[in-house]
Amino acid sequence: MSQVVQVYMEQEWHYYDMNLAKALEAVEQDDLEHASMYFQRISWALHSLAKYDNGNSNKSSISKV
Repeated sequence: MSQVVQVYMEQEWHYYDMNLAKALEAVEQDDLEHASMYFQRISWALHSLAKYDNGNSNKSSISKV
C-alpha cells in the first residue's frame, strides 16, 4: 500500500472517530437530526475506507449453503 493511501486512510479514520464522538453526543442530547447527519458521515467514511481494504473483493461475503 502506498504512503499516500496510508495517509488518506489515517485521515478517514480520524474523520470517522470525530464524527462518531459527535454522533454519540448528539444522541445523548436527544438531537437526532444532527446525530443522523454524523452517522451519514460515518457511513461515507467507512465506504471510502472499504475501497482500500485488502480483503475487499467483488464476491459476496455470504457463502451459499
